[in-house]
Amino acid sequence: MIKNIFFDFNGTILDDTDLCYDIEAKMIEEEGLPPVSKEFYLDNFCFPVIDYYKKVGFDVSKANYDRISKKFFDSYLEREKNETSLNEGIVTLLKKLKKDGYNLYILTASEEKILIEQLKELEILEYFDGFSASKNIEALGKIDYGRIFIKENNINTSESVMIGDTLHDYDVAKALNLKPVLYSKGHNSKTLLAKTDAPIVDNFEDFYKLLKTSSF
Repeated sequence: MIKNIFFDFNGTILDDTDLCYDIEAKMIEEEGLPPVSKEFYLDNFCFPVIDYYKKVGFDVSKANYDRISKKFFDSYLEREKNETSLNEGIVTLLKKLKKDGYNLYILTASEEKILIEQLKELEILEYFDGFSASKNIEALGKIDYGRIFIKENNINTSESVMIGDTLHDYDVAKALNLKPVLYSKGHNSKTLLAKTDAPIVDNFEDFYKLLKTSSF
């Protein structure tokens, strides 16, 4: 029986795919590299992000990678509030899940302080019982943060699902022994997500139905 639901944030809760693609497209242009299509982005975006930057032709020597990473992050923070929104149906889903008694968590590599501010702005902070996120102590990834969070909160992973929008989220879920579900309207294409054995949902109504009908 599922009791705990972990959500990826960027691309799953927050619709920021177009913003991220636009920022990176401008950076690619500024570096004098061949442009890439939105379809290419969805079919190739991956973690660690340095691997995607290699695919599009960036010089990823340390100094240059640090420079372009800072440029992306600065642009994202400057534009995020005005150019992103919640994915359609997420608030309705969160309300249903809380009413049903599920424990809801966010699992992200983002900085926790920034995440909480975003959730406040989006008016959905109240729905979540905890956050597995960066506390700026160590440069860990989602898997490491997730392991720490699960251990500290004594969460039974056999009773837990993770929903995310990328192949990386699938890998994170598997590494943490969470049951993976993939959302097709985020940073990876449905074609790419279909390379896994995870259920794929096109909307959050389907995710809710899956929770209620699947034995996982």
